[in-house]
This record gives sequence, C-alpha cells and structure tokens, in this order.
Amino acid sequence: MKTRLGIILSLVVTFCFTGMGWAAAPVDVPTDHWAYQAVKKLAADGIIDGYDNGRFNGDKTLTRYEFAVIVAKAIGREDKANAEGKALIEKLEKEYKTEIGGLGIRVRALEDKASAIQISGAVRVRDDQQADAKTFDDRHVNLDLKITYNINDDWSVKTESELQRQFDLPGAYLSSGRNANNITTASPTAKYDGFSHGMTEQLYVTGPVIGAILKVGKQDYNQVYGLACDTRIMGVAATYGSVVKTTIISGNTDDDYRLNGLDVAWAVNKGTNINAGHQKIDECGSPIIHYSSVGFDTKVAKDLIVIAAAAKSDVDSDNNKAYLAKLQYKVADASVVGSSDFFAAYKKIPSDAVYSSADYDREDRILDINFKGSRVGFDYVPMKNTKITAWYMTGKNISDNTDRKVYRGQMEFYF
Repeated sequence: MKTRLGIILSLVVTFCFTGMGWAAAPVDVPTDHWAYQAVKKLAADGIIDGYDNGRFNGDKTLTRYEFAVIVAKAIGREDKANAEGKALIEKLEKEYKTEIGGLGIRVRALEDKASAIQISGAVRVRDDQQADAKTFDDRHVNLDLKITYNINDDWSVKTESELQRQFDLPGAYLSSGRNANNITTASPTAKYDGFSHGMTEQLYVTGPVIGAILKVGKQDYNQVYGLACDTRIMGVAATYGSVVKTTIISGNTDDDYRLNGLDVAWAVNKGTNINAGHQKIDECGSPIIHYSSVGFDTKVAKDLIVIAAAAKSDVDSDNNKAYLAKLQYKVADASVVGSSDFFAAYKKIPSDAVYSSADYDREDRILDINFKGSRVGFDYVPMKNTKITAWYMTGKNISDNTDRKVYRGQMEFYF
C-alpha cells in the first residue's frame, strides 16, 4: 500500500516536471507498440483518465517516462479494474518497471531534501519588573529561531538566532544611562535595550569523529546547571561516552577570552544525574582564573525533583564560592494542555565565584550574578505549544547588600 501511495505521489511531481525536460534523453515509444493499445483499453474502461488534458487517442508519440506516468496512474486505480484490466496493468508495470522506479527516486529525492531541514523555535512575551521600579525593567517580545540541516545521516548544521524588541524602545539599541545588567548608572530614566538587535546565538556543525560527537562553531556552554559558566563559546567541543559523558571544549567567549573546559555528566540511573566541570579562562593579560563546579539532580518522589550545585574559583576573595538549591514539583510539558510545575530555589552567586559577562551572558544569568536569595514560581500550559511562567525573586545584592526584588510574567509560543 505504501509503495502505491508513493507511486501516486510521484504522478503529481512528475506531471509538474515532465514538460520541463526533467528526464534526460527521453526515449520515444513507437506508436505501434502494444502499450498504446493497452492504455487505450484501460482508458476506455475508465481506469485512467488518459493523457494530455484527460485525452489519450493513441496517435501521439510518447516517451517511456510519459508512459510510466500513465501506468502509475493505472496502478493507483487497479482496484477498479476487472481481471483483464488487472492483467494489462501488471504487464505494463513489468514493461516500465525501470521508469516507474525512476519516478519514485525523484519523489524520494524531493522528500529527503525537505526532511533534511527542521525549523523550530519560540516567541516569548515577557514583563520583568523590579519592586522599586527604578533599577530594573524588561518588557520585550523575543523570537528564538532554530534551524537544523541534516547533511547526511551523521552530520548536521545547527543554527539559533534571536531577535528581540523592547516595548518602550522598539527601534533603539543601547542608550546611555544603564549598563548591560540594566542597572542605572547615570540617569534613572535611561533604558537598556542591548538585545533589541538580532543575534546569532549558535552556529555550528556536529557529527561523530573517532568515537566522539564533535561540535565546531559557536555553541552554548552551560555545564553543571550553568552555575559556574552560562554563556556561548566559539570553538570546538568533543563529547565521549554515553552513560558517562566527558566533554572537552576549547574556544573563545563572546568577550574574546580564551576558555578551556572539561566536563563530566554521569547518568547514574533513570532519575539521577551527577555533573562536574572545570574551566580555565584567560582574560587576555589578567591572571588566568580556574573555576570548578559539581552538582546533581534526582527524583526524590514520583513528581518531585531536587537540584543542587556548588562552584568555586581560585580568585583571592571572600566571595569565591557559589551555591544553588532547587526543588521542583512536576514538569510542565508544552505539548500537554493543563500540565504545570511549581518550583522554589535558593541561589548565592558572587561574581568572584563564577565566570560572567555582563554584555553576553543569558538574560536570566544577568539577574543572578551577585545575587543571594530565593526565587519561587510556576509554569502552566493553557493550550498546546504554549507556556505561561510567573515567578518572584527576593534577596540581596552581594556587593552592596541592597535589596533586589523582581517579578516576572511571561508567555511563550512554541513552533
């Protein structure tokens, strides 16, 4: 049945291209060939509608590929033929087997080309407000577009791009008065709009090489729950193993600092994972800094997940240690209407303990740097391929011990 559906599909494609010389060096079938009479018989019996605007008179010279198209139509309606008609169809199918197979190859080539490209992403509408409404606000719409092109069965090209616009500054870039953390530096009325332009978040090729999965190009780097490092790297990463995955990465950050990293992820069982990592960052003339982190996530009950992690740098500082603890109940699945989750987390992330870039880190990462305190919230799926998120974070700025309170309301649309 699938073969015949494929043949019927090939008709549509072939009729579109026959008149454009798709078949190379077509061979004409003599008008006295037995196939002409066979096709006329099938047309007279109503098995096929004919050829050339629905008419086949038996006096027009056709190529073998044009005959193959007619035969393919007949095969698709074989269930309507009598015994004589079925015998003629079988005979024609044997005669034009090669050409019919060629039609299938052409159709499969087009299908393979289409299936080689996958497009996905999300549109996000977000409203972040700080409690004092002076030092932080972020109201934007964001398009996150991901494209994968499968070069072959093993290798792919992957890209991710973002386009973001602030509601209050739809056409601006970075205006004076705020730094990249969106914190007021000069004027309390100036706004930060650093993400309003399009950004290539990721662009890399990936595939297997000598027992490893290789990624070459610009790529996300957020091992160990993104505690010590949550950014992007332009370079090379190689991952070995399956149950225990070891990743070696080397490249430049968006700040153009040299980063070398080693990360290990161990899937202990279906519900537990252990992660550890070490990064060495050369800040171009500044002392080289080493960062280490370790963490785990585990299901302590059917729907209850615990995540914990710690990080430490070799910076000579009293604030060179970071911590994360999170408790989550259920997981909101955007494909399941009505699904939801609830979470509560505590974080202490001094800037001396982790690698961070005020200009290039992820947006949520910027909120967490130099913050100690808690965040509670929920996700809910009101309709398929959507998700509503709301949370509240409260705590202190580690540098100056001032209060930091931020509210978020957000909706995402996935495609």
